[in-house]
Amino acid sequence: MSSFIVPLMPKKKTVRSLEHLCLEYVADNIEIWAKDYTSGDRDGQHSHDPMGPFTALPVFLVQDLYRLVRKKRGLTPAMLRLFLVPQLMELDFRYFAPKLNNSEAQIVALHCKRLTTLDLFYCSELSAKTLTDLIRGLPSLVKLGLSGTQCNTQVLITVRSCCPRLRDLDILSCHKLSSDSLLHLVYDPVGATFCCQTLVHFMASRSLHDTPKEDYIPIVAFVLLALPNLKQLCHDFMAEAVALIHDQQFDRAQVPPGFPSLEMLARRCRTFSLPGQESTRPVLGLREAHNINESFLSRVGAMCPHLEDITVILRGRPGWSTCFSSCRSITELSLCAMDYMDLRALLPVMESLGPQLRTLSLSNFCFIDRFSFHALLRHCVNLRKLSIYFFSHVPYNRFVEEKPDFEDLDWDLNLPPCQFPQLCDFSLTYADMENRLPFAHVWLLRQSLQDLLTHSPRLETLELARLPFDLDQLFLKVLLPPGMALLRLKKVTFAEVYVSLSTMHLLIFAENELSHLRLLLCSDIHRLDYERILERIRLEGFDLEVEWG
Repeated sequence: MSSFIVPLMPKKKTVRSLEHLCLEYVADNIEIWAKDYTSGDRDGQHSHDPMGPFTALPVFLVQDLYRLVRKKRGLTPAMLRLFLVPQLMELDFRYFAPKLNNSEAQIVALHCKRLTTLDLFYCSELSAKTLTDLIRGLPSLVKLGLSGTQCNTQVLITVRSCCPRLRDLDILSCHKLSSDSLLHLVYDPVGATFCCQTLVHFMASRSLHDTPKEDYIPIVAFVLLALPNLKQLCHDFMAEAVALIHDQQFDRAQVPPGFPSLEMLARRCRTFSLPGQESTRPVLGLREAHNINESFLSRVGAMCPHLEDITVILRGRPGWSTCFSSCRSITELSLCAMDYMDLRALLPVMESLGPQLRTLSLSNFCFIDRFSFHALLRHCVNLRKLSIYFFSHVPYNRFVEEKPDFEDLDWDLNLPPCQFPQLCDFSLTYADMENRLPFAHVWLLRQSLQDLLTHSPRLETLELARLPFDLDQLFLKVLLPPGMALLRLKKVTFAEVYVSLSTMHLLIFAENELSHLRLLLCSDIHRLDYERILERIRLEGFDLEVEWG
């Protein structure tokens, strides 16, 4: 029996469950609930229920309602007070107001002892003592965010003592931390014991205190060696610290008195390549490493053989591509060129790593050889996510036309199309606003993009920005019946591209799952076009959000 794909239609507005409708009703009227409750508190009417009206709700409903209110309208202090109940598992102040104050933090510590996730992102009003008391009262924490708070060494000592299950810790931009605060987090000098051994993801930043870089690097190396389960360390000096451990220059790297030496820590975590034979250097268990300068890449790869996700800053030194030879486990790769590197220089790396990559992000590249873009795609056919940010290689020409001529883009070089059976997320941005891409490059770029869209059956998210050619003909060919392209498409962003209203209607009413469409600074889509799109969506009853600007 031959297999076939059942075509999907654009999503109609669905009838929500009774449970969801009830939650939306409460969320829409939450201000009334909060006002009634707080006024009742002043009158003493709720003294029998000091924790609020949501104490009887199951855990999942409290958490769902909390997220829904945050998404729909944001929380006021009075609304927040309603959610501080024992069932609450997650409390997140990242990128939203109000921020927690000292009195509310005391309520959290008293009522929300089951919290597993707490993110106090820039809750800068909380004193160090309040943070200490709060953390001491939350023994179930698995994820803790203290970024931008008054966190100091004593707070970290409390973390190491009172959070036995902690896996994720964020202490970025905590200006009251000193350089050796990290040591007190991972080691107790009094008990001579290592702490926070369950920590997996750790984000920290350099102290603002006047600590020289050469004194800070050994401290970061100490953290790497002291935490056996660490998979990610986000720190400015992470690569330098790994290089220090690799080179074993421990005699020049001193740590403060009362803490074990780096040499002792290195002996503690060395592995054995064969029974009875000690390896010459320890192996780190990091799975992620970001913002690595290419000069450290070979040593980071040698010390961290299990790396899966890595971001590398390329400066184009001779032989840089050979540094990837030790990075055999990478599945997520981000490369950022500092000086507009030729895309062709990446081909040896992609030939080696491309088939195993699931995510690839390229920034600040140009393709001098017009076929290099297509060649790159052919090496990376197993990608699930691809993002490319590229420039032109030709110098600025002030006499080029403002809008390129698209009439002659009808060559046919019979390039073999690339198949992308796993690709779900694709972003392509032409970042060069001043320089025009040569005609042959434009044609091959458009042809490669057309092939990619046609042969990516799982594509869900698409973002195209500032591309130097008209998208109308491209999408007309991609969606031309009886083709089966873009059936799973859900989110589309067009930014500063040449695309017309006809293509919008083609996309919206094609067979897909489109639920979000963003049209940003598209010169051929005007306010009237936007309103026509909204009107037709309303008439058809589609569950589709359109953003225009």
